[in-house]
Amino acid sequence: MNTKVLLIASIIFLVSLTRLVPHLPNFTPILALAIFGGAYLPNRIIALSIPILAMFLSDLIIGFHSQIYAVYVTIIVLSLLGNTIKTKNIKNITITGFAGSLIFFIITNFSVWLSGGLYPLNIEGLLQCYIMAIPFFHNTLISTLLFLSILFFGYTFAEKKYQFLKKI
Repeated sequence: MNTKVLLIASIIFLVSLTRLVPHLPNFTPILALAIFGGAYLPNRIIALSIPILAMFLSDLIIGFHSQIYAVYVTIIVLSLLGNTIKTKNIKNITITGFAGSLIFFIITNFSVWLSGGLYPLNIEGLLQCYIMAIPFFHNTLISTLLFLSILFFGYTFAEKKYQFLKKI
Protein backbone atom coordinates (compact mmCIF):
# COMPACT_ATOMS: atom_id res chain seq x y z
CA MET A 1 0.00 0.00 0.00
CA ASN A 2 1.51 3.34 -0.96
CA THR A 3 1.94 6.35 1.32
CA LYS A 4 -0.96 8.33 -0.14
CA VAL A 5 -3.47 5.49 0.35
CA LEU A 6 -2.18 4.90 3.87
CA LEU A 7 -2.46 8.61 4.70
CA ILE A 8 -6.02 8.93 3.33
CA ALA A 9 -7.11 5.71 5.07
CA SER A 10 -5.64 7.03 8.32
CA ILE A 11 -7.50 10.32 7.93
CA ILE A 12 -10.76 8.44 7.32
CA PHE A 13 -10.26 6.23 10.39
CA LEU A 14 -9.23 9.10 12.64
CA VAL A 15 -12.08 11.39 11.59
CA SER A 16 -14.58 8.52 11.92
CA LEU A 17 -13.71 8.40 15.63
CA THR A 18 -15.66 11.64 16.05
CA ARG A 19 -18.78 9.45 15.91
CA LEU A 20 -17.80 8.25 19.38
CA VAL A 21 -18.05 11.77 20.81
CA PRO A 22 -21.51 13.08 21.78
CA HIS A 23 -22.97 14.99 18.84
CA LEU A 24 -26.21 16.37 17.44
CA PRO A 25 -28.43 13.84 15.64
CA ASN A 26 -27.09 13.18 12.11
CA PHE A 27 -24.11 15.50 12.67
CA THR A 28 -21.27 13.14 11.77
CA PRO A 29 -18.43 13.05 9.23
CA ILE A 30 -19.40 9.69 7.71
CA LEU A 31 -20.96 11.00 4.49
CA ALA A 32 -18.05 13.37 3.92
CA LEU A 33 -15.59 10.55 4.59
CA ALA A 34 -17.27 8.36 1.97
CA ILE A 35 -17.16 11.15 -0.62
CA PHE A 36 -13.57 12.08 0.29
CA GLY A 37 -12.44 8.45 0.09
CA GLY A 38 -14.13 8.02 -3.26
CA ALA A 39 -12.50 11.18 -4.59
CA TYR A 40 -8.96 10.47 -3.43
CA LEU A 41 -8.45 6.73 -3.10
CA PRO A 42 -7.13 5.37 -6.40
CA ASN A 43 -8.83 1.98 -6.33
CA ARG A 44 -12.65 1.66 -6.17
CA ILE A 45 -12.49 -1.42 -3.95
CA ILE A 46 -10.32 0.45 -1.44
CA ALA A 47 -12.48 3.59 -1.80
CA LEU A 48 -15.59 1.57 -0.96
CA SER A 49 -13.97 -0.56 1.74
CA ILE A 50 -12.20 2.03 3.91
CA PRO A 51 -15.28 4.15 4.81
CA ILE A 52 -17.40 1.01 5.35
CA LEU A 53 -14.71 -0.49 7.59
CA ALA A 54 -14.38 2.76 9.55
CA MET A 55 -18.16 2.88 10.00
CA PHE A 56 -18.31 -0.78 10.98
CA LEU A 57 -15.54 -0.42 13.59
CA SER A 58 -17.21 2.59 15.18
CA ASP A 59 -20.56 0.74 15.08
CA LEU A 60 -18.98 -2.09 17.06
CA ILE A 61 -18.54 0.44 19.86
CA ILE A 62 -21.69 2.52 19.40
CA GLY A 63 -23.96 -0.36 18.46
CA PHE A 64 -25.95 -1.32 15.41
CA HIS A 65 -29.56 -0.40 14.63
CA SER A 66 -32.23 -1.91 12.42
CA GLN A 67 -31.63 0.50 9.53
CA ILE A 68 -27.84 0.18 9.47
CA TYR A 69 -27.88 -1.62 6.12
CA ALA A 70 -29.40 1.50 4.51
CA VAL A 71 -26.61 3.63 5.96
CA TYR A 72 -23.97 1.22 4.61
CA VAL A 73 -25.59 1.19 1.16
CA THR A 74 -25.55 4.98 1.22
CA ILE A 75 -21.86 5.02 2.13
CA ILE A 76 -21.13 2.82 -0.88
CA VAL A 77 -23.21 5.07 -3.16
CA LEU A 78 -21.46 8.19 -1.84
CA SER A 79 -18.03 6.62 -2.31
CA LEU A 80 -18.97 6.09 -5.95
CA LEU A 81 -20.28 9.66 -6.10
CA GLY A 82 -16.97 10.93 -4.72
CA ASN A 83 -15.21 9.02 -7.46
CA THR A 84 -16.98 11.22 -10.04
CA ILE A 85 -15.32 14.41 -8.73
CA LYS A 86 -12.64 15.16 -11.30
CA THR A 87 -11.98 18.81 -10.47
CA LYS A 88 -11.77 19.34 -6.74
CA ASN A 89 -13.07 22.87 -6.31
CA ILE A 90 -15.59 24.60 -4.04
CA LYS A 91 -18.44 24.32 -6.55
CA ASN A 92 -18.01 20.59 -7.19
CA ILE A 93 -17.48 19.77 -3.52
CA THR A 94 -20.57 21.77 -2.51
CA ILE A 95 -22.75 20.17 -5.19
CA THR A 96 -21.49 16.69 -4.26
CA GLY A 97 -22.02 17.38 -0.54
CA PHE A 98 -25.57 18.56 -1.14
CA ALA A 99 -26.31 15.61 -3.45
CA GLY A 100 -24.76 13.17 -0.96
CA SER A 101 -26.86 14.54 1.90
CA LEU A 102 -29.98 14.30 -0.23
CA ILE A 103 -29.16 10.72 -1.26
CA PHE A 104 -28.64 9.79 2.39
CA PHE A 105 -31.97 11.42 3.31
CA ILE A 106 -33.86 9.61 0.54
CA ILE A 107 -32.33 6.14 1.06
CA THR A 108 -32.36 6.02 4.86
CA ASN A 109 -35.85 7.44 5.25
CA PHE A 110 -37.20 5.14 2.56
CA SER A 111 -35.72 2.30 4.60
CA VAL A 112 -37.44 3.57 7.75
CA TRP A 113 -40.75 3.73 5.91
CA LEU A 114 -40.24 0.31 4.32
CA SER A 115 -39.63 -1.30 7.71
CA GLY A 116 -43.32 -0.68 8.40
CA GLY A 117 -42.90 0.07 12.06
CA LEU A 118 -43.62 3.79 12.18
CA TYR A 119 -45.57 4.75 9.09
CA PRO A 120 -48.28 3.09 7.01
CA LEU A 121 -46.96 1.36 3.90
CA ASN A 122 -48.70 3.65 1.45
CA ILE A 123 -47.86 6.92 -0.31
CA GLU A 124 -49.22 8.99 2.58
CA GLY A 125 -47.03 7.07 5.01
CA LEU A 126 -43.98 7.59 2.79
CA LEU A 127 -44.65 11.32 2.55
CA GLN A 128 -45.19 11.51 6.31
CA CYS A 129 -41.90 9.70 6.87
CA TYR A 130 -39.99 12.18 4.70
CA ILE A 131 -41.75 15.18 6.26
CA MET A 132 -40.97 13.98 9.80
CA ALA A 133 -37.29 13.58 8.84
CA ILE A 134 -36.87 17.14 7.53
CA PRO A 135 -35.66 18.52 10.91
CA PHE A 136 -32.73 16.09 10.80
CA PHE A 137 -31.72 16.99 7.26
CA HIS A 138 -30.11 20.31 8.14
CA ASN A 139 -27.67 18.58 10.53
CA THR A 140 -26.80 16.06 7.81
CA LEU A 141 -26.26 18.79 5.23
CA ILE A 142 -24.28 21.12 7.50
CA SER A 143 -22.04 18.36 8.85
CA THR A 144 -21.41 16.92 5.39
CA LEU A 145 -20.46 20.30 3.93
CA LEU A 146 -18.36 21.21 6.98
CA PHE A 147 -16.43 17.95 7.05
CA LEU A 148 -16.03 17.95 3.26
CA SER A 149 -14.51 21.42 3.47
CA ILE A 150 -12.13 20.38 6.22
CA LEU A 151 -11.12 17.16 4.46
CA PHE A 152 -10.73 18.46 0.91
CA PHE A 153 -9.11 21.77 1.74
CA GLY A 154 -6.99 20.23 4.49
CA TYR A 155 -5.71 17.59 2.10
CA THR A 156 -5.12 20.18 -0.66
CA PHE A 157 -3.11 22.23 1.84
CA ALA A 158 -1.10 19.12 2.80
CA GLU A 159 -0.41 18.38 -0.89
CA LYS A 160 0.94 21.91 -1.36
CA LYS A 161 3.04 21.79 1.79
CA TYR A 162 4.33 18.26 1.22
CA GLN A 163 5.02 17.93 -2.50
CA PHE A 164 5.61 14.17 -2.26
CA LEU A 165 1.83 13.66 -1.81
CA LYS A 166 1.15 15.03 -5.30
CA LYS A 167 3.63 12.65 -6.90
CA ILE A 168 2.21 9.54 -5.25
